[in-house]
Amino acid sequence: DRPEAVLWLTKNYPQLSDGQIVKLVGSTKNTVSLIRNKRYWNSSNLSAKDPVYSSLCTQIEIQDAVDKAERKIAKKKKQIEKEKKLKLQS
Repeated sequence: DRPEAVLWLTKNYPQLSDGQIVKLVGSTKNTVSLIRNKRYWNSSNLSAKDPVYSSLCTQIEIQDAVDKAERKIAKKKKQIEKEKKLKLQS
């Protein structure tokens, strides 16, 4: 169930980091990375399954992780814009 849950999360929430997926479903970073890059040994037989239905995590935990990932992305964009402004002022 875990690899299928990892596949589902990577397809539906690509903004989640490998570490966040590990915490949600209890997999390993190596497995998450292999599934994300389609190099998992059994990837041809995997079918994406919602981890909530497999009782690996709750919808609230997924939403919290997604919100955190989106905040991190927004913060990174803001930092890049700030650096661009500083370069233009120089």
